[in-house]
Amino acid sequence: MKNYFAFIDESGNSTQERFFGLGLMLMDDEIGDFYDAMKPHYEKAFNIAKSNKITRVKELEKNADLKQLSSLASSHIHFELKFKYVNFTNNVVYRDLVATYFNFKEVRFCALIIDRQTYSNTTKKGITLNPWDVYINQASMLLANNIREITPCNVCVLADDLSKPTYIKKSFEKSLKDALEYRLKKRGISNSVFGVTRLESHSSLLLQVSDILLGAVMYDYKKKIGLISEKLSQRQEIVTEKIRSILKTKSLAVNKTFHQPNYFSVWELKKP
Repeated sequence: MKNYFAFIDESGNSTQERFFGLGLMLMDDEIGDFYDAMKPHYEKAFNIAKSNKITRVKELEKNADLKQLSSLASSHIHFELKFKYVNFTNNVVYRDLVATYFNFKEVRFCALIIDRQTYSNTTKKGITLNPWDVYINQASMLLANNIREITPCNVCVLADDLSKPTYIKKSFEKSLKDALEYRLKKRGISNSVFGVTRLESHSSLLLQVSDILLGAVMYDYKKKIGLISEKLSQRQEIVTEKIRSILKTKSLAVNKTFHQPNYFSVWELKKP
């Protein structure tokens, strides 16, 4: 029986955004080799960000802009890799990172996408688009479907931190674990989940990798309906195109599972 780590990230939590997405990256005990392969890309992006910040500080000092200097000095934002941070200075690093990702044949990635425009606030089957409810319901479904394909196994779920509404009494960990075990039980699977916890994304490089892969899928969904500006495309297209070329597809905005070079699945949840 194998042990797996499941890294899960979300995008589009605001109900004002057209798309909501969940990205799940599953890997077994080759996790150390995977981490070591990702770390050099992280360090390159970090050094670029550090250099850009130094340049910005020098510009503000030259212009005697004390207000912005103070704001920059007091900022508590931690550095992390995120698809939305892809720009002209670092996009080659992100491109190389996703290329390295596909060298690991046993790593699985699955994205679940919801187009809010195709849903009312509550569907006939009771699927709500409240950020908390949709996360718990759809994350548990995404996890259960993937665990079913690799069972028997033991899984530890590591999820990007999600703010809990004040009216919810049960913890995130308990809520997701209960929902997941309920779905697994319906599939005849038990005792597969030995832990669920939240992590701050800046503290987990592998959550950041999940964000990048999910961001690329979301990019193509937005591009498909004209929500990607030319300026944004010039910055981020190089990363998404690298994934498309490796998977030999014209777009990631498709309901499809790719099995080569590793498992990469995109699932758009359709309106009932």
